[in-house]
Amino acid sequence: MENIVDIILDAEQIAILTHTSADGDALGSSFGLAFAMEYLGKNVSVFLEEPIPKSLDFLPGQQFVSEYKGNKFELCICLDTSDMTRLGKRADIYSCAQKTITIDHHTTNTMQADGLWIDQRASATGEMVYNLIKALNIEVTRDIAINLYTAIVTDTGGFRYSNTTPESHIITADLLSKDVPFAEIIKRVFDTVSYSKLLLLRKALQNLTMHFNGKVAVSYLLYDDIKSVDAQTDDFEGLVNVGRNLEGVEVSLFLREETKHIFKGSLRANEYVDVAQLASIFSGGGHKRAAGFSSEDNLQNTIDKVLAEIEKVL
Repeated sequence: MENIVDIILDAEQIAILTHTSADGDALGSSFGLAFAMEYLGKNVSVFLEEPIPKSLDFLPGQQFVSEYKGNKFELCICLDTSDMTRLGKRADIYSCAQKTITIDHHTTNTMQADGLWIDQRASATGEMVYNLIKALNIEVTRDIAINLYTAIVTDTGGFRYSNTTPESHIITADLLSKDVPFAEIIKRVFDTVSYSKLLLLRKALQNLTMHFNGKVAVSYLLYDDIKSVDAQTDDFEGLVNVGRNLEGVEVSLFLREETKHIFKGSLRANEYVDVAQLASIFSGGGHKRAAGFSSEDNLQNTIDKVLAEIEKVL
């Protein structure tokens, strides 16, 4: 922490990055930290790969989002990102910066940095950003609190996932004291469903199959299914849980065809399977109970290969 604080205080121009398909933890951590850097008088920019999802467009701090024009930064802070490939087209911003910091809670992190902070016990990167802001003696404003609360509540599934800790509740209790509109946030991120997502959910349910005596659920969406409803990035959020929530299921696999013949895979486990280890076999990663990977193989081959690895664990 002392090393990271020193690196931040020495820099004037700071870029903040997070992973592609940014979720609540990624965006909340990025905007929360950006407000803190602005408080310190830093020139701060947040670079994103895609537009902000509709379910998260209430987050304050979107004025920090900038278009990359090839300029180099004194410091680049990478949040909630386990490897360089997840930075997409923005990887050069990180690799060309004079100094780098990576803050993450994924068990499979392979990033290199001048300041490297990996805490696998943290429920969300938002928790780590909260502790960093405290270490910098910066007041947690309402705008910061809204972002960090969203980061933690989304990555813990509303405090339902096994990664929730006493520290998660202690931190969010402090954040709630800043007049965070928690009921509105919960409604936006968990309870509001677009019509296009409803159609995708119906298709995913039609494609659902069960394996290994009901211990594994597999579902998928093909490229044409997705294009037919003009789906947005956040429309896929939570679809993997359809299988995981079924009684008796230990592992859920959800595949979506992002472009022709390229699939993004999501893995979720309930009690004992380490899906981060499974994902790493396919050059992916994540957490013990939530992980992801990509595949350029066809649908059936991808399913067969993943099922073969799951069967070994079961």
